[in-house]
Amino acid sequence: MGLPFLGVGLSYRWDLNPHLARGNPGVDWLEVTPEHFLPLTPDSERRLELLAKRYPLVGHSLELSVGSDGVDAPGYRDGLKRIRQLTRSVWHGDHLCFTRVGNLPLRALTPVPLTEEAVATCVRNVKAARADLDVPFVVENIAYLFHTPLNTLDEAEFLRRVVEGADCGLLLDLHNLYCNAVNHGFDPYAFLDRLPLERVVQVHLAGGVTMEGLRLDSHSAPSPEEVWRLLEYVAPRSPVRGVNFEMDSGFPPFARLVEELARARAILQRCGASAA
Repeated sequence: MGLPFLGVGLSYRWDLNPHLARGNPGVDWLEVTPEHFLPLTPDSERRLELLAKRYPLVGHSLELSVGSDGVDAPGYRDGLKRIRQLTRSVWHGDHLCFTRVGNLPLRALTPVPLTEEAVATCVRNVKAARADLDVPFVVENIAYLFHTPLNTLDEAEFLRRVVEGADCGLLLDLHNLYCNAVNHGFDPYAFLDRLPLERVVQVHLAGGVTMEGLRLDSHSAPSPEEVWRLLEYVAPRSPVRGVNFEMDSGFPPFARLVEELARARAILQRCGASAA
C-alpha cells in the first residue's frame, strides 16, 4: 500500500487526553474511534483538529458493519467522511463482523458466518467503504465466543480471502487472536502462519480478563506475556506500519502505558520493522 511507518501509539480515549493534548514524546501516533466524536459538534471538531496537529491519526470505526447488508444509521457515513477530512487519517479500519441487521443496530461486534457468501459480502462492503472514505482500508480480526453451524470455512481462510479479495490491509489484533486460541483451543502460531502476513498494516495490543474459564477482550489490563510473544513472531514476518495499545478502563498511571509502547518500539526496532 506504500503507507508510512507510524511507529507505536495509543487508541485515543478521553481519560488519556490530559497526557496527549499537548503532545507526548512517548507516543508516536493515535488511533481515533469516530463514534466517540459523533454526532459532530464544534467542540468535537476542534478536539479532532488539535489532535491532528500533534499526531498522525488513524481512523478505527465500529459501525460500518462490513459483514452485513445493513443500512448505515442516518448521517453516519457522512460523519465518517467529515472526520476523515479533519484528521487526515493515514488509513481507516473497522472490524470484520456485522453490527447491523437491516435498519437495526446490534450494539455488538458480531461474528459473521464463515462462508463463501459472507466473503463476497465483506469484499463488496470493504471496497465500497474504501471508495466512500477515499483512504486505504484495513479490517480487524475480532474475538468471538461461539462458532456458528453455518461455517464452511475456518477463520484463517476467511480472513485471507477477504483481505485478498478486497485488496485491503489487515489490522491484526493479537489479543483477540490470543482470546480465540485460549477459548477455542487452537495454536495461535499455526493460525498466523496461514494468514497473509504480507498484508498486515497495523497491530493491536491489549489486555483482558479471564472469567469462568473464558478469556475476554475487555481492554482493561496490560498485554499478557503471550501477546508480546505473538508480536515478536509477527513483527519480522510482516510490513507492519503501526502498533497501538488499546485500553478502555482500568487505566494505569500514564507512564505505565508509555512503558508498554517502549517495549513494542524495541521489538519493532529489533526486527527492522521500520525499514520493511
